Amino acid sequence: MLPFDLERISSSLATAAIDPASWSKALEDIAEATNSRGAILLPVVGALPLMWNTPSLDQSVELYVSGGWFNRDERYLGMQTFLKTGVITDDDCMPAEARKKSAFYQEFIQRSGLREFAGVRIGRGDHVWNMSLQRTAGSEPYSEQELSFLAKLSDQLDVVVKTSQALHLQKGLSALDAFAFSSQAALLLDRAGKVVSVNATAQAILGDDLQITGGRLVSPVPQAAERLNGLFRDLFWQMKSALVPPLVLAKRNGGRLIIYAMRLPGMADSPLTAFHSILVIADSDAMQPPSAATLRLVYDLTPAEARLAMALGSGTDLAAYAATADVSKETVRNQLKAVFGKVGVSRQAELAAVLSALIPGR
Repeated sequence: MLPFDLERISSSLATAAIDPASWSKALEDIAEATNSRGAILLPVVGALPLMWNTPSLDQSVELYVSGGWFNRDERYLGMQTFLKTGVITDDDCMPAEARKKSAFYQEFIQRSGLREFAGVRIGRGDHVWNMSLQRTAGSEPYSEQELSFLAKLSDQLDVVVKTSQALHLQKGLSALDAFAFSSQAALLLDRAGKVVSVNATAQAILGDDLQITGGRLVSPVPQAAERLNGLFRDLFWQMKSALVPPLVLAKRNGGRLIIYAMRLPGMADSPLTAFHSILVIADSDAMQPPSAATLRLVYDLTPAEARLAMALGSGTDLAAYAATADVSKETVRNQLKAVFGKVGVSRQAELAAVLSALIPGR
């Protein structure tokens, strides 16, 4: 007799692979089916703190991130066993006596009211996730029979990963085609920041100023490379917003590259997707920004508001625009507030993304 309801677990995961909105329910089903307090799905390869969990573990996940425990998680000591066998417990990570002296176990795990743990591998190679099942202090440890079941389940989950990645990658490739249609360069990135796919317009931009090396988008200029890494940190490590401010890089032969980075809600919100974010790159030498007349017509902007919107869309900051236009910063701020209201955004990054999607002359 199986210790857990295999049909319920498999069905929940299969549904979530197709419909990302079902992941929360799937994890709740799995936690209940395995007599666990909750479940967390987190990447073994790639950026944190972007993870998925049952509501029962919200406070624990918040503490895990805010307390910096993801950098001191001693359960990663069992990584080799995890990758080889498909399942681990705390005993595979650290002896019981050592755990009594461990800050991670005593200050984080105990404070969270957790104790028993079983990590189940989902996926292989560069795309591996840990479905971390958590039981509370006082609960029975996962038995040998339960762990054997979970190890076999791990081997059966490869098809879930492949299905999810194939479905969502197709959506991402369609997005790249849409950007290419309007002559905009775009790249898909996975959660580790590696380039998954590039459209033809982006291929044309790559060269002296931006290159793909080791699967990553890099700049040969040290200062630009540092700023680009900062953009990726902001994109991957902030939890609340799908957009980060655009990055403007000076080109070596003059002109600028403006990089817009965003996660794509509804497309990259599955934990098992092969891509995580999209970069849209505008070259100032090739840019054809929407005319002031177009902006006034589409969003009912005043001439001054249209000029401000065009400047911000090309990467100019507020202070520089105020100085160039010979108006006060207060006036510019008031104009920006009016532009936000008419365009329907709340931040400059969102405004730039909206304006970049306008096709001149249409």
